[in-house]
Amino acid sequence: MLGSLPPFDYHQPSTIEEAFDLMRRLDGNVSLYAGGTEVLVALKEGKLKPQALIDIKRIPELGGIQADNGTLRLGAAVSTRAISRSPVVRERFPLLSEALKILGSMQIGNRATLGGNLANASPAADSAPPLLTLQASLRLVSPKGERSVALEDFFLAPGKTVLDQEILTEVRIPSAPAQGRGVFYKLGPRGAPEDICIVSVAVFVTADAQRKSWQDVRIALGAVAPTPVRARHAEAALQGQPIGDKTAKEAARLAAEKDANPITDIRGSASYRGAMVQVLVERAVDRLARDLRESAR
Repeated sequence: MLGSLPPFDYHQPSTIEEAFDLMRRLDGNVSLYAGGTEVLVALKEGKLKPQALIDIKRIPELGGIQADNGTLRLGAAVSTRAISRSPVVRERFPLLSEALKILGSMQIGNRATLGGNLANASPAADSAPPLLTLQASLRLVSPKGERSVALEDFFLAPGKTVLDQEILTEVRIPSAPAQGRGVFYKLGPRGAPEDICIVSVAVFVTADAQRKSWQDVRIALGAVAPTPVRARHAEAALQGQPIGDKTAKEAARLAAEKDANPITDIRGSASYRGAMVQVLVERAVDRLARDLRESAR
C-alpha cells in the first residue's frame, strides 16, 4: 500500500559541488532525486526515510546527449524518453532506443532518468540489458575525484551498487560495429502501472563478412537473477558457430539453464521465468539470423 510522503527537507542544487556540500552537511542522510519515478514510490512505501531530498535534475553536468570521438555520452539526468527519441541514439544505437521506448508509459518515460533506472539497481531495470550488450561504462563522481566503472561491475545485489558517496553523472557507450545488430524483448504484465518486466532479453551480434557465422555475440538478461547479467554460456555457444536454428536453440537452452537464476515472486514463478528466457533468447537469435541473411542478399 502506498501511503503519504514522510516529512523531509528539499534542496535543488545548481552544481554538483553544491550537491556534495549538502550531502556532507547532512551527513549522508539524503536521497538523490532526478525523475522521481523510483524515489517517490520508495518514500510512500516507507522504504526511504531521508532527512532531505536532493533534486539533481537541473545540474548541467548531468544533462545532455553527446557523441564524442565515437563514444556516446548520456547524462544521467536525461529522461529515458528523450534518449529513445534522440536522432543520434536511434541511428547509432537502435537497440537502446527500442528498449527505452517501452520503458513504462509515456508519462513515466518523460520523468524516468537513465541514471535513476540504473542506480535503483532493480534486477528488472529495462535499460540494463541493452546497455550491458553495448558494453556501457559509468562515470561516478565524488568530492575526491571520479572513476569509470563498467556497467557489468556496477550492480552488487538487488538495490545495491558500488556507489560510495558518489553521484552517477554519465553513461558512456563505445562505438558499436557498423555491421552490428541488436534486439530487445521484454515480457511484462500488460496494464500494470509500474510496468515491471517479468523477463527481459537483449542480444547484440556481428557476423563474418559472408553472414554465415556468428562473431561478436553479447546476450544480457533482466529480472532472472539478483542483478542484470550477461549470459556468458549462451554467448559461448554461438561464438564462431554457423548461423542457424540449432545454434539458436542451444544458446537459448544454456541461457535458461546456466545463466539465469530466477526467483518466484508476485509477477511469476522461477520455472516460468526460466522457460521464458529460453523462448525469448531463441526468438531474438532467430530474428537476428534472419536479418543478417537478408542483408547478405
